[in-house]
Amino acid sequence: MYRRLFFLFPNRADAKKAVQDLVQENISIKQMHSLSKPGVDLSGLPVSAPNQRRDMHTKIENSLWNFNLGTFFIALFILVLSFISSNYFLVIASLVVMIATYSIGYYYLTKPTIHLSGFHAAFQHNEILLMVDVPKNQVAKIERIIHNKNPSGSEEGISWTPADLSMNV
Repeated sequence: MYRRLFFLFPNRADAKKAVQDLVQENISIKQMHSLSKPGVDLSGLPVSAPNQRRDMHTKIENSLWNFNLGTFFIALFILVLSFISSNYFLVIASLVVMIATYSIGYYYLTKPTIHLSGFHAAFQHNEILLMVDVPKNQVAKIERIIHNKNPSGSEEGISWTPADLSMNV
């Protein structure tokens, strides 16, 4: 799994310098994405994919969460009916489904998540969000580069992103 690091910059020049510093440290430009409100000049910065601008990661996450929750309660309903009808195969199957949905939900709830809706106020002030996708073992390195070479950039959090989706979601 990759980690997506979020940094806010007050202007394009500072964000562009951060990108250049990261490229000098062998971080691929394909691993970086910039975002701001429409009308803010992002020329010279790595572009975000349409799915990133629409915050598809959050929409997918919410859909999967709702599906997981719905599956759990359907299994609970079937469990109650199975007890009433004494169908012990369905009782066990329902319990297995409920344990699986609980485990999956718990696993993903413990993952750090950042939603772009949290940056609405910053975007209204024309700030630029730089997202950097890196393997977990490079997180400290990226944070150090930004803190040491770009003091105007503020770290806004870390989220997880699947490695196969990290460049597009």
